[in-house]
Order: sequence, then structure tokens, then C-alpha cells
Amino acid sequence: RKSHPHNRAWSFYLAMGNFFDHPPTDPTILEYRVLQNAAKSFSPVSEDIETHLTNLKGILEWLDSYKPCLDSIRLALSSPSNTELQSKAFQELIPNVVKIEEFYKKVTLLGEFVPLLLASLEAEGRIDNDPYLTRQFLRLLQLMNKVDAKKMMSPGLQNDFSFYRRSVGKFPDQAPVTETSANQISMWIAEATPVASQVSTQLKAGVRKDPTTVLVLAKLANMSAWIVYKDHDVTKVQKEELMVAMVESIVVLDRAAPRGAFHKDSGVMLKKCLKVLTSPVCAELECVAGLKNSLKYSTIHFDKADTPPFVSSILE
Repeated sequence: RKSHPHNRAWSFYLAMGNFFDHPPTDPTILEYRVLQNAAKSFSPVSEDIETHLTNLKGILEWLDSYKPCLDSIRLALSSPSNTELQSKAFQELIPNVVKIEEFYKKVTLLGEFVPLLLASLEAEGRIDNDPYLTRQFLRLLQLMNKVDAKKMMSPGLQNDFSFYRRSVGKFPDQAPVTETSANQISMWIAEATPVASQVSTQLKAGVRKDPTTVLVLAKLANMSAWIVYKDHDVTKVQKEELMVAMVESIVVLDRAAPRGAFHKDSGVMLKKCLKVLTSPVCAELECVAGLKNSLKYSTIHFDKADTPPFVSSILE
């Protein structure tokens, strides 16, 4: 007879010893209902985050329906001296190129916004006192992860823009994106995770001035792990949301902080977070394998010599 998930989770809890005997003191949000029932807060940051959530949702929908110009590019590449085919392929690319530039601009704005959001949440007690903003940031992290994952599964995006960048000098009068901008966007779109990359790049400048800038990301990762593990009322969908946000927090922190996320002073309760992700509590989640890969391949410090051996051991 199959055991109840809570029984399996309890057995795992015993095996983990006193890992979760002491809840985090900052933040003190320990139940999902606190986030779920939070009343909307009104501030410039709260209003701005709604705009970025809407932008990411729109980008995700666009990526879902993206149609690459494979045939016209293939024909143009097979006949490089045929001006008519080159021009036809270039013209067909323009709608996609315009949308890719829009994608780039929106993510650039997001990168400029996130440091402001972190500074706002780092203010004394803000994570606890404004659970609505905290919840919206978790949703923002979830969407960042989803957009990067979807982009990774859309190779036509990069192929289209690469052809455009190589061809823009031939048709400057028809080009909606200048050659200089195309070079910048082409390097950005070549990133495996362009959203996390852009956001973490913007954060690096702030971290150099104040290393505590990214502590909010560590706090959100710890909070997410605690809720998933200890709140038995959390649903499967809510668990997935929290685990995605936890992993994205760690990925961005790792890319933004000089020493990354995989060391004892990062603020992330790393062993606890990884143990929860790989525990029976999360066994029902289809996203676990993908999240483990994100921690392995979307971070910078995962395979560094000073990363504790338990990290790779837990994520095997």
C-alpha cells in the first residue's frame, strides 16, 4: 500500500535531523497563506512591478507562438549571391526582429528595476510588513525563470537574429534595428538565460558598492524552502511556484555576487534549500529536474573548486 505523502515527508524530516527546528528570523513569513491573502500595497515600486509582470507574461506568450523564418533563411544561405533571396529573407525577418528588440528593451528595463526593488525590500522589516510586494517579487522571479526556459527551447530566435545581424549592412535603409544595436542584442540573445543574465549584470554594480544588496534574494530563497517544507497546507501548484522562485533567487544571486551563492556567507541556507528541492515533499513536482539543471548550468560558481562537495552530491 502506498504511503501518504505527508508520512514520507515526515520520515524525511526525521532523517534531516533538526534542519528545520529553528525558523528563519528574517523574514518571518512561514506560511503561504500570509502571501496569498496579502492586501495590495500602493507604492511606486508596487506599481512598477505590475508593469514588469505584465511585460514578462506578454513575452512568454510571444515565445509560445514564435514562428522562425527557417525556410527563407535556408534558401538565402544556400544562394549567397542571389540578391532577391537575401532581400526576401531580410524582409520576412523584420516582424520577428522588431519583437526581439522589444524583448531586449523590456528586459533591460527589468534589469534597471530589480536593484530598486531589492533596495525597497531590504528596508527594515519590508519583506514581512509588505507581503504583497514580497509575493509579487516571487512571481517576478518565477516568470523570469519561465521566460529563460522558454527561450532556451526556441533556437529559431537566435538563428533569426543572427541572420539579421549579418545582413543588416546590406539593407540599411530597410533595417528597423541599427547595426550597432543588432550587435548588442545578438550577444545578449546568445546567452542561455538572457533574463537572469541582464538582471544580474545590473545588480553587480550595486553589489560592488553594497554587498548586502542581494541579501533579499537569499532571504526569499530561505523563506520559500521553509514554506514548502513546513506548511502542510501548501498545494502542488504553490510548491512549484515557490521552488521556481527559490532557484531563480539563487541563480541571480550567484551571478551577481562576486563569491556567488555557494558559500557559507552568501545568506542562503544552501543545504536546507537543496534538501527541500530533492526531498519527498517535492517528489510530485515535474519541475524538479529542470530546476536542478538550472542550479548546475545557469549559475557561475556551481563547479568552482571552493563550492562545498555536498552541493553536487545533493543535486546528483
